[in-house]
Amino acid sequence: MRYLVLSDTHNNITAARDLIEQLHDRIDGVLHMGDMVTDFNKLKNMYQDRYGLAFAGVCGNCDLFSTEPDTRCFTVEGRRVLMFHGHQHGVKYGTRYLKEVAEENKANIVLFGHTHVPLMEEAEGILYLNPGSLSEPRGGSRAGFALLEIEKGKAAAVLYKYEDFC
Repeated sequence: MRYLVLSDTHNNITAARDLIEQLHDRIDGVLHMGDMVTDFNKLKNMYQDRYGLAFAGVCGNCDLFSTEPDTRCFTVEGRRVLMFHGHQHGVKYGTRYLKEVAEENKANIVLFGHTHVPLMEEAEGILYLNPGSLSEPRGGSRAGFALLEIEKGKAAAVLYKYEDFC
């Protein structure tokens, strides 16, 4: 299974639409880590049926009235994926606070956003992945996203700069 991983689109889905239209035949789904859930819902409504993609999203700190959950956990090909925005888990201070929540959820893959800065790190068998932001990158980063592939019990991810991909 291959996923387009997005976060922090903040009411600007132009790049996300472009990516989905380019990648729809090479991905199985889209995962959105919040800020803004309304963006996630627009993308889901536009592309889920059109391309047969799975969509999963969580709310972030800017999604005050959202009915989406703030955390999702699911299993794909034997790997347990944990999704959340990250504002409640200290992600601005690195991944050290995420280990406990990953262990509580028996997660092998932790997907988050909030910082607007891409990060990929593997520690003690857990993959931590923040795709950055497509619309408001921070910390000297560029607009970005990630592709996550889970196959035969193994996970691999690649971070991309939008400008280099398109």
